[in-house]
Amino acid sequence: MEDAQDSLILALPKGRVFEDIIPMLKGSELELLDDPNKTRKLLLDTKNSKFKILLVRGWDVPTYVTAGAAHLGIVGKDILIEKESEEFIELKDLEIGKCRLSLAGKKDLLLGSTRMKIATKYPKSSIKFMESIGIQSEIIYLHGAQEIAPLLGLSDAIIDLVESGNTLKDNGLHEIQMIREISTRLIVNRAALKTKSGLINELLEVFS
Repeated sequence: MEDAQDSLILALPKGRVFEDIIPMLKGSELELLDDPNKTRKLLLDTKNSKFKILLVRGWDVPTYVTAGAAHLGIVGKDILIEKESEEFIELKDLEIGKCRLSLAGKKDLLLGSTRMKIATKYPKSSIKFMESIGIQSEIIYLHGAQEIAPLLGLSDAIIDLVESGNTLKDNGLHEIQMIREISTRLIVNRAALKTKSGLINELLEVFS
């Protein structure tokens, strides 16, 4: 097996996006030799020894790519907005994992409101959006189960990803306003784009 430093490393997020990506890798040079369900390895081998797959949390993908520990990464646009950096470049919209970042709460949420508590794991996006509609926001950072926060009085509203909207309805919330559409992106380390251009072009063919 080649040393990881001589390989092209693609960081993939664990969970749903990973499950969506796996079928795209089948039959390609990036098809996994290791079964992630049967190994605790985080750096996985593929059919082509030049390519490695690194499994990490979605929120950590931009950090690995920015630092050059991974040369490319696949991650949701929602995370990229929060983790802006000059050290990675968006190469491609993979057009999977489509959803939307939205403000949600009670139907009359925006009537006469000038200040609001927002439960979210997207503080940067939330503050920017609330300012754009003239409302001063206090951010309550929650990494999960934001939908329950208004019901328990922790927040006035939430800003979170919405797909079908059923979870909102089940918790008595309404989608008030879409902030932006979200999808999964392929990003690359700026330096690697120059030093490993040949391997990167090979990888891009898998996602073309």
